[in-house]
Amino acid sequence: MLRPIGFAVVARGAHAFPKPPGRALQDPMTAEENRRVPLSTEVSPREAEVDPQLSACAQEGPPPGGLPETQPPGRRRRATGRAQAGVSSSTVRLAIGQLLGGRYRIECELAEGGMGVVYLAADEQVPGERFAIKVLKEELHPAALTLLREEVRKTRKLSHPNIVDVHSVNVDGQRLYVLMEYLEGKSLDALLDEEFGRGMPFSHAWPIIEDVGAALGNAHDHNVIHSDLKPANVFVTTSGRTKLLDFGIARVSRGPLLHARSGPRALTPAYASCEMLEGKEADRRDDIYSFACVIYEMLCGERPFGELTALEAREAGTQVPPLQGLSRRQIAALAQALAFDREARTRTVETLLAGLAADSKPRPRPVALFGTAILVAIAAVGLTYFALDSWWVSRHSIAVEGATSNAQPAASLATIAVLPLQNLSGDASQEYFADGITDALTTDLARMESLQVISRTSTMQYKSARKPLPAIARELNADVIVEGSVQRSGNRVRITAQLVRAATDKHLWAQAYERDLKDILALQDEIASGIAHEIETRLGGPKPLPPAKTVNVRLDAYEAYLKANYYFDKFELQKSIDYYGQAIKLDPTYAPTYAHMAQAYSFLAFFGALAPREGWGKVKEAATLAVEKDERSPEGHAALALAKLHFDWDFAGAEEEFNRTLKLNPSDADTHHEYAHYLMAIGRLGESEAESKRAVELDPMGDGLKSCLCWHSFAARDYDEAVRLAKRFLTAQPNDPWEHTILGWTYEQKRMLEQAIVEFQSAIAATKGDSFFLAPLGHAYALAGRRTDAEQVLHTLLARAKQSYVSPFDIALIYTALGEKDSAFAWLEQAANERSTFLVYSKWDPRLDPLRSDPRFKKLLDLIGLPA
Repeated sequence: MLRPIGFAVVARGAHAFPKPPGRALQDPMTAEENRRVPLSTEVSPREAEVDPQLSACAQEGPPPGGLPETQPPGRRRRATGRAQAGVSSSTVRLAIGQLLGGRYRIECELAEGGMGVVYLAADEQVPGERFAIKVLKEELHPAALTLLREEVRKTRKLSHPNIVDVHSVNVDGQRLYVLMEYLEGKSLDALLDEEFGRGMPFSHAWPIIEDVGAALGNAHDHNVIHSDLKPANVFVTTSGRTKLLDFGIARVSRGPLLHARSGPRALTPAYASCEMLEGKEADRRDDIYSFACVIYEMLCGERPFGELTALEAREAGTQVPPLQGLSRRQIAALAQALAFDREARTRTVETLLAGLAADSKPRPRPVALFGTAILVAIAAVGLTYFALDSWWVSRHSIAVEGATSNAQPAASLATIAVLPLQNLSGDASQEYFADGITDALTTDLARMESLQVISRTSTMQYKSARKPLPAIARELNADVIVEGSVQRSGNRVRITAQLVRAATDKHLWAQAYERDLKDILALQDEIASGIAHEIETRLGGPKPLPPAKTVNVRLDAYEAYLKANYYFDKFELQKSIDYYGQAIKLDPTYAPTYAHMAQAYSFLAFFGALAPREGWGKVKEAATLAVEKDERSPEGHAALALAKLHFDWDFAGAEEEFNRTLKLNPSDADTHHEYAHYLMAIGRLGESEAESKRAVELDPMGDGLKSCLCWHSFAARDYDEAVRLAKRFLTAQPNDPWEHTILGWTYEQKRMLEQAIVEFQSAIAATKGDSFFLAPLGHAYALAGRRTDAEQVLHTLLARAKQSYVSPFDIALIYTALGEKDSAFAWLEQAANERSTFLVYSKWDPRLDPLRSDPRFKKLLDLIGLPA
């Protein structure tokens, strides 16, 4: 069952109550497209900090003062401000709306680097045409225009799909500017900083490596050397194609292009070979060295020699640290490309790619021989990051050390965690799609017998996290990690997935899949089956259950369903219900839509946003339809169990549904959590506590489940333990209203009434006066003899009841504390007539103790179906 994860949540009964958010989250359905980034060697989140006052179209960079300390050192050291990048804050900027060259209207400044400022500009002569324009900062040298135009001419001659188009070099007064293709997406630099702080999995990196290799090899065939290859010059577009940027511009700047520039200042030392740092003429082997530095950083998040340049590393005798997860052949190929001596270095890009591809054949790249044959050859290799050849995207795994078919099975793996799949679509509004695939994959894997799958609520805590995998695994108690990415382009989707041995961070298996979106459900099942097979055969894991039959669903209905799940996670329940309704109208055959709609209604019913008859009635209706359409729907059976427990008072039927759910999905933390509350309701408190602990094991980072451990101690009347657990929880979550409430109830039983009042007031403040949290305060006032205050709370609740639902059970509790038994039983009778949710916990609730000796109370328990 889904649970809110967008905010921190706290449990209430079998569900959770959301804390008020500190700030509104961006709606992914209405969010702007991903920020467009400049095409510039010099502009990079790590090498030039973007002015926060720039236009909204400027790319976001790291905050001033460096990246958060949670980053691995390899990424944290990259954060640099203007002074480090050599960027002058006094640079004269073009004004928004200014016309450059009498033709290009400046729309906004994208970013600033050491050599120039990049702007987004619209072509006034061609409506709808936009360009990235790099305006160089320094004073013009008389030879600059000729030299730079010659370099641009060479770049245009390359005409390669993986090389950015540079259109022209122009002059406006004393300004020299370069007109370039305008791309959407992110630089590799940004991807590493924002999404892959500890490095990319090889399966993610390989398509980028191949595209850059194709571009670089093609340039070398034309005797063009890049000479400043680095992550900031590698750009992954929203369509998935990788582009290599800035051929020629930085190289010319090392000559007499600008008065103020000479020598090697324009190159980037961290990626430069010894020969380049010594000022020697560049050749293709220097590009290969830089390329190898970039590859190394892609795979682990750090440069091969750390903070040292190649010259410093050679002098210190530093060796390249081998990367975990690569085969010996791959490690050797990378080490040779990083050789300090040019003569010992890999001579061609093809040789490097062949060594890295290991057991997979690298994509062939035709070598240009002469004349017109060049264009035909280039066209043959126009593969992209997204549209890869079938040899790679469909059935072939990347072979890594320790993951061959001859490997001996390791000890059986008990626990698996699916980390949030990365959204590589370049569009923030597609986050819901990647999250939906993560959820589906987690659910599918949870069907495996004897395999414990960590709840998605816990794993989603690590979305965009920069922690090393072993640290994440320790926190989740996971033996193996699944991670991957989702990339959507048009009606195609590409998903990569890989298994990682958590303790060692060793990649065991990786595979990429590409399909039409209409086949998304079959694709999800295929990925889950592939992972299950690898766990069984390579890692000695358990055999999977037979796969559930794949059903078809309309794509637009599935889109609406995923959006509904997204809003459910944010606890925007009514909005999620609206999207579920939309999905049902588009395709009334898809069972999960009904099941998740039932879950959303169960929260509204449980928290009193809807009257029980309306709310639980909708839960039962939707859950029944879910199991009718798919009798193996665990979410449908779980929702049906909640309706039977809280509204039908069919305890035997509820237990049957819970057991059915756990058989279908034994790793579902929410079901264990809710089953624990069923056991609590009927008085099987020891079993209830065990189920609650099991839920926490499956969802170790879920606050809502941990908070219920305290509630179990309260139910068992172990009040000292309840206080201890509540205080420990509140140390980490000081504004948690549910935990403050449990602690307040506990203090009441310990006759610490003033402390109880303080706790209830804290809960009310956190929820802005929600009726559920206001009622306990009235109860505490009554117990403390503050009758006037208690009656004022009653007056407020009764007034609210005329406008919205207020539980009669909560009002009955206040009358009980006031000693007005007749009024208390009158309100309990009304609560029974409408099936108030919390009546099912009457068997043990200590707040009802003053009524237990009254014959009317036994009748109440008999009516509910609970033996005294």
